Parts: sequence; structure tokens; C-alpha cells
Amino acid sequence: MNLEKLIKPKSIAVVGVTDKPGFGRGAANGAMMSRIADHAYFVHPKREELFGKKCWPSITALPEVVDCVVLCTSSKTVPGLLTEAGEKGIGAAVVFASGFSEEGTEEGHALEEQVKGIAHRYDMCILGPNCMGLINNIEKVNMWGGHTHWDLEDDAHGIAIIAQSGFVSAEILNTDFFNVSYAISSGNGNICTLEDFLYFVIQDEKVRVVALYLEGVRNSRRFLEALRRAAELRKPVVILKAGRSAIGAIAAASHTGSMAGSSKAFESIFEKYGVIVARTLEEFMCLAQTMSVLNGNFPRKKEFAVISFSGGESTLSADVAEETGVALAELSEETKAEIKKYIPGFAAAKNPLDATTSLFHDDDKTIGLLKAFQADEAVGAITIGTNVKNTGDATTNELCGAIAKAKAQGVTKPVLAIPSLENYRYRESRRVLENAGVPLMSSMGTSFSCLKQLSDFAVYDASKRTLIPAVPEKHDEGKTVALSEFDSKAEMRACGVPVPDQTIARSEEEARAAAERMKKPLVLKINSDQILHKTDAGGVKLNINTADEAAAAYREILDNVAKSMPGAATDGVLVQEMAPAGVEIIIGVTNDKQFGPMLLVGMGGVFVEVFKDAALYPVPLNKGEARAMLEKLKSYKMLTGYRGSKPCDIEALTDMMVKIAGYAYEHRDEIKEMDLNPVFVYPEGEGVCAVDALIVKYTD
Repeated sequence: MNLEKLIKPKSIAVVGVTDKPGFGRGAANGAMMSRIADHAYFVHPKREELFGKKCWPSITALPEVVDCVVLCTSSKTVPGLLTEAGEKGIGAAVVFASGFSEEGTEEGHALEEQVKGIAHRYDMCILGPNCMGLINNIEKVNMWGGHTHWDLEDDAHGIAIIAQSGFVSAEILNTDFFNVSYAISSGNGNICTLEDFLYFVIQDEKVRVVALYLEGVRNSRRFLEALRRAAELRKPVVILKAGRSAIGAIAAASHTGSMAGSSKAFESIFEKYGVIVARTLEEFMCLAQTMSVLNGNFPRKKEFAVISFSGGESTLSADVAEETGVALAELSEETKAEIKKYIPGFAAAKNPLDATTSLFHDDDKTIGLLKAFQADEAVGAITIGTNVKNTGDATTNELCGAIAKAKAQGVTKPVLAIPSLENYRYRESRRVLENAGVPLMSSMGTSFSCLKQLSDFAVYDASKRTLIPAVPEKHDEGKTVALSEFDSKAEMRACGVPVPDQTIARSEEEARAAAERMKKPLVLKINSDQILHKTDAGGVKLNINTADEAAAAYREILDNVAKSMPGAATDGVLVQEMAPAGVEIIIGVTNDKQFGPMLLVGMGGVFVEVFKDAALYPVPLNKGEARAMLEKLKSYKMLTGYRGSKPCDIEALTDMMVKIAGYAYEHRDEIKEMDLNPVFVYPEGEGVCAVDALIVKYTD
């Protein structure tokens, strides 16, 4: 399929045009406003003209083979019209109509499958069905069906919006402060998928930022390939993921038919690929616009300098910075001395800085302050309070002009303007800032949340991540089988994971022999792939030190299991050297149904069970990524030395995590889940040991 004909058509035909409110009228008006209006045709079997433009009776009757047809008709007419377009040789279509798979009915699914078949037969790209359309603000083509105030004469480019919600994309297009390159409402996205559009715009040189409203993913591998490409190009991808809650996931599935997937899995994917995550629509728009205006001039350090013009704003900035995790730069004494040249004697040279209102009408002082922060190596970026009111005023214009002059005079670090309230968007003053590469952000609370995301993106380095998709080639979620503890640990040992010495005893004599040759103390456990909770079944005996104790434990374990779980298949008793106690860790793997195996790590005991203190990350991974997982744990201090305890062997632990992740990656088509619990971590230089293990695999 050639997406160029859909996204960058040189000619279009709008089918079902009308002068009545609705998609037919909206698409007709959009076509007439497009730069290709001379090659934009109207099709209606019963009209001779509309808005002074000739109507053709059918697609077949068109005077040329257009690149794309825009269908504004009901769902039942779509298959016939697409077939007619395909026979004509047309390679792309936009389908606005609903009534397909999104309704969840047998009839709707059948109709969409019919449309999909037509698309494949004629190699036709189809946007939709159930979408709002597409705007290409680069080549100036409007195929948008809904109402929008978007002005194709606006040359503020940079952002590609892709949304699985027509409402979200429409709301953005009805603002006047977004630098749009493309707006794509993907609709059901079963033919040309969201992932196809994502990869296309990431490759486009006219796109600085991708803003993606995401409910679910259809082609996981293509999605990850697109994110990897964006990471390699250092092109920001801002995602607002809907369906994060359990109720939201159900709503997303019913809305588009997409699977919302595991929220934690998506979060870990976003972390790995450097995605910028928004929590609200306001953050989504603020982040995308900010990244677009910065145009690659991202901070090189995470620390910010904050300039305000009132004590209240300065204090609030300090509070919000701490609450959102925004790091404030520690200013040098040289910088403080320089700042004092530009602020009144009663003001303090600190960060955040209350520069007072005296700077409002003094360009030189404002420029001097910005240059002072520019010179301080501790500062990665600068924010400055700037209320660009809707009506504009002399004070605002002067301040915006001073900021722009400072940028022109060598302030190369990112400067970000932050209004105290939202809706301060006076166009002319805002453009003065944006033309100088200074984004006008959102309200203070939203802006500081966005600054945290910006600083995280600033230090993201794709070369330090293992950006290899682990999506299984097949994912049969049917029958599963659990390996015994012995077999599970044998597989772990084979891939280099340290486990205690172990053997299987199938008689008292074998238990005695094992006890005589193995290092004491020993632990004996029932060996069965059907008994996962051995202690509950009376199947575990600890601190065995002699052959007689081993024989007695062997008999007792078999008796207990026969009583507690009659009928359970067993294969002797596992005899294992007891590992000395260490700091207890749990390491696990879960195979996400969309993205494949995910490694989990957490502190053992109550930390993971009660406090849910665990980190999740896609496999495979390297040691740096493994260590970053550990550092995310609230209980990480338990590993680094706490109240006199020795630091743990984090080097050995991260090595184990990498090996387990590698095993999960290599067996991604067969692993359902893994659990190594507990893993003992010993002091530095003394290693780690997986005391127990369970591997569950899919069966053919």
C-alpha cells in the first residue's frame, strides 16, 4: 500500500457532498480550501453542482484517476463505492461512516471485513472507517469531515497528530496555537493501521514531533519498530494513553475495538523507547507544542533555572517543582553576583528567582538575567513567567520582545515561557516567542509536569537501551504446563543463573546417598509439576544435616503429600543444598499478550506483596537497564547498604537479571511466566543465588 496517495494526494474526489451540515459539507468545504482545489472533484448522482463547483454523477465518470476518494456516505454504500474506486485505479480512500467493527455487532464486523477484502484486492490505502479524516498542512490538503477552525494558510508546522479519537483530534484542530504538519484521525484502523501512520510520520522530515492519542495497538511489532526509529532519529513521540484504568480499558475496547493492553506493560515500553508520556489532554498539547517549538534544542542537563516576577509566583514555582520532581539548578556564586546587577537591592539572587515587576519595562535587565543563567554550567534550561493575555498589552509585548532579543544575542539554552494561568495565548505576542524558539507553555501546574517529562527526554540515550522487540511470532494462550522446581532450576543453570546444587531422590536410599555427598545443611522438597505451593502440602523439610534425617524427611514428605494432595503426580523428592540467607529479591517474567516477555524485579516478602514495590521492563535488556530497574524500587536502599549493613552485590544481581531476560527473549514463543523467588543477594563480591524457580510454558 502506498500511503503517499492517502496522506499526500495530488487529486481527490469527495463522494456524497451536500450543503447540509455534516461530513459531506465539511469535506466539500475542505476540498475547496485545499491547494489542489483544481483537482478536487465533487461526486453526487443527483446534483449538477455544489457551491458553484460541478458535481460528477459517479466515481467512474471522473475526468481523471484521482489519488484518493473521500466517502461521506452511509456504511452500507461503502463497499460498492470502494469497489468502483478500485476498478477505476484509485489507490486510497477516506471513510467517515460508522457502523462497522466499532459497534461490536456481527453485521458490523462482517461489513468491515468486506471493506478490508476490497482494500487488499485493489491494494488500496483506507483511512477509517469511523474517522474524522485527515489534514495535510504541508501540501495544504484538507480531507477533514468535521467542523474545524483550522486555517490552511497557517504555516506553523512541526507536529503530526495521530488519534484514535475523532473528538481529541478535532479539539486540537479547533485551537489556534498548535504547529500542525498532519492531523490523522485513524478511526477503527483495521486496514491502514495506526502503526502504519506512526511509522510514516516519524520518517517525514517536516515532522518534528509526533503526538499520539492511543487507546490500543493492533500491530505490536510495527508499533515498536516505529518507536525504535523515532528513538534513533531523536524525534520526540508524545503519547496520551487512554485506558490506563480498568474501566478505561473497557471503554477503549468498546470505542475502537482495540485491546488497551496491560497499563504497566505500556508504561515499561514507553520508558524503554524514550516516549514522552502525557496524563491529560492539556499536558498532551503542551508537551507536543513545546517540543515542536524547541525544534531539537533540548536541555543537556535536567536542572532548571526559574525566573518569576512576583514573590507569590516564585514560591509557588518552588512548591510545584518539588511536587513534580523538577530539579532546580544550584547556582554558582558567580551567577548570583551577576544576577544582583539586574534586580533591585531588596530582591534575593536565588533559584527560583523573584526578579520583581521592575524588569517588565527594562529589556536590558531581562536580557542580562537570561545571559547570566546561560553562563552557569549547572543550568540546563530556563523558565520565565510570561502572561501572554488574550488582548495583549504593552508590558507583555515588551517582555516577549526582550526574551526574543536575548535568544538572538546568544542565549542558546532552552528558554520556556510559563503563564500563571491557562488561556493566555495572545497570538501576536506568542508568535514573537515561538519565532525565537521559545515555547509558550500551559498553566504553572501543567507546565512543571511537562518540564519533568522534557528533562527525562533530554537525558534519554537510545544507544544505552536494548531496542529489540520481543513480540512472539506465535502466542497460543491455550494449555500450559508448569515445570517442576528441579527442571526449572536446571534450565536457569543452563543459561548461567546461579542455583544451589540439587538432585532427585526417588527412594530413601537415594536420599541417604545424596545427604552423604552434598554440602549441609540440606532442604528436601516434593518434586512435582502439579504442586506449586509445596509448603502448604507439607512437602518441604529444612535444615537436614545427616543421612538419617534425609531418609526420615523423605518418608514424611511423601506421607504429607499423599494426605494433602491425593492423586497429584510426583517424581521423587528434590534434595538441595540450603543457600545461606541474603537480601531477598523476587525476579519474574510475564509474557504480555501484545509485547512479549516483561522482566519483573522487586524486594522479597512484604515489599512486593504488600507495598507492590516492583519494577517491570521489556526483555531483552542490558546491565545498565537492569540497574535502572533496581534504582526505581522504593526499597533500593536495602541493596546499597542500610544502617550498617554491607552493600549488596548489585553487579552479580544485574548480571542475573540480564541472563534471565535473555532466556525469556530466546523462549518468547513458549514462555507464559517465570518466578524466581527467593533470590538471595549477598554482599559485594559474594554473588547471588536463585533458591527456588518456577517456569510455566505453553503447550502445543
